[in-house]
Amino acid sequence: MKKITTVVLIGLLVGGLLAGSCGYKFTLPVSDPSKVKPLSEAKQMEKQWYFTEAMKQYEFQNWKDAGALFRKTIEVDPGCDACFYALANIYFYSEYPAIALSLSRSALRLDSTNYWYRKQLAQIYAAVGHYDSAVAEYRRLLQAKPATESLYVDMAMIFARLNQPDSVLAVLQCAHDKIGLSEQIAGMKLEILVGQERQQEAAVLLEQLVEAFPEARYYTLLAEQYDALQRDSLSLLMFQKALSLNADFSPALLGELDYYRRAGDFETFFQKMYGFCANAQVEDKYKTEYLSAVLQIPAFVEAFSSQLDSVFLFLRTPPTARTEPLYASFLLHISRPDSAASVLHADLQCRPDDRDAWHRYTGILYYLTRWDTLNVYAGEAHERFPGEVEFMSLKAIALWQLNREAEAIGWFQRSLPLMADNPTQLKQTYAFLGDLYYTEKNTPKAYDYYEKALAIDSAYVIVLNNYAYFLSEENRLLEKAYAMSKRAIEAEPDNATYLDTFGWILYKMGKTAEARTIFRHAMVHGGKESAVILDHYGDVLRALGETDMAVLYWEMSLQKEDLPEVRQKIKNVTNP
Repeated sequence: MKKITTVVLIGLLVGGLLAGSCGYKFTLPVSDPSKVKPLSEAKQMEKQWYFTEAMKQYEFQNWKDAGALFRKTIEVDPGCDACFYALANIYFYSEYPAIALSLSRSALRLDSTNYWYRKQLAQIYAAVGHYDSAVAEYRRLLQAKPATESLYVDMAMIFARLNQPDSVLAVLQCAHDKIGLSEQIAGMKLEILVGQERQQEAAVLLEQLVEAFPEARYYTLLAEQYDALQRDSLSLLMFQKALSLNADFSPALLGELDYYRRAGDFETFFQKMYGFCANAQVEDKYKTEYLSAVLQIPAFVEAFSSQLDSVFLFLRTPPTARTEPLYASFLLHISRPDSAASVLHADLQCRPDDRDAWHRYTGILYYLTRWDTLNVYAGEAHERFPGEVEFMSLKAIALWQLNREAEAIGWFQRSLPLMADNPTQLKQTYAFLGDLYYTEKNTPKAYDYYEKALAIDSAYVIVLNNYAYFLSEENRLLEKAYAMSKRAIEAEPDNATYLDTFGWILYKMGKTAEARTIFRHAMVHGGKESAVILDHYGDVLRALGETDMAVLYWEMSLQKEDLPEVRQKIKNVTNP
């Protein structure tokens, strides 16, 4: 039988495209070869017309009409095996796998010697999860064509889906024995060997590959494998061999570079690095990804900051969207945040329509607490990208820090509709609004927003702490405040701020001895850095009759911040 060209159906089929409509009921005709009767001359002509028209529509990817015509052909000739084969393709790629499976079986029953029919059935079995049946069909196919690489690959993929790496290797080894060394088969085998940390076997396979296919990529893989086996000199030799075949092969350049870094030959490393970054044939992504990894090694950055600065001179000629953020990151690593901000500002001027550039620049303004400048740039960013919630939030925060609370509230309120589908952003904004309304002395509004935040996340510790503290300051609902604060310190037991809140609530409830225990814990975990916490601890000690210790902590509080009320407390107990 003449082979039918299988048209690749590239996602063009959708539900309802076939069979005229979803309501069409397709009953499979008899596909038993013994029951197929010879056609009369008239029927033969009718079949030939339908089949020819069906193939035209099939080749033009008009699947609906092709399917209808193939079915009409089968009505005339139930033994049209090619029709069943073509229909199986159409139904399978239209996501009707059960019908496709029946059609494919029918095609093979009508012509059990057809290689393409059996391969189609094997592929459908694999796709629908009938793996045993699929493997059986592939084994039959391999008996007929034992040197067909794609069959081994397909069968190996089935065992990979079943997470049976040893079976995959067995199939691939059989392929190797039958057809010799193949790049595809070797690549699949290599992936499994490396995944199983069978480094020596992987190295042997790669040695065979470089002998059969002497290419830079295989020498580079072999170099990496030697590196994993700690065969350093051979690793370097293979990287150099790769570069002798392709002087600009980025993976080999990177491998050689990192060899010298790890070997501690920093003079050679930086010489190679300058050339690597100046090489116009190497894509920026390779340069920036490697430098980004290097910047994650603080000791290295600290020891070689001047050399790295020189590297960036080569890398930033000319500046690109990839290099400038990385250079800014480097400047932050070496404690030059103002320079980093200047770099990001210049990058923004070059790319005013780049959303990421605005995010980076406003982000560093936030980091540097440049609230006036952040207010301006976050506002401009919002005008350019009105759907970006982050810019609205940054402007609101800047206004808040500039003591323009009412305006900050307005910006946060305007951003709320944009967060409807983002509960994380929504709860954060509710928390901000709660804090702002409290600052504005609108406690009902503040508590309302805290409740909204907790309705989204009942364990939101920032809100639990703030809400509890503000209630304690008002000396009301102390039991509720206690419960919320307790949850906060259970979540973060060494957070001095949260410990202060809990200890202060205990003090307000008259549980001063318990409060002292909590404050002692807070002192160990940073509480001595806060004027407020020191002041509170002084109050607790005073209530316990430990006046001298109370004065000591109040004086420590004054050293942190000169609070008039604290001075008055000291005066009251020292000059009664």
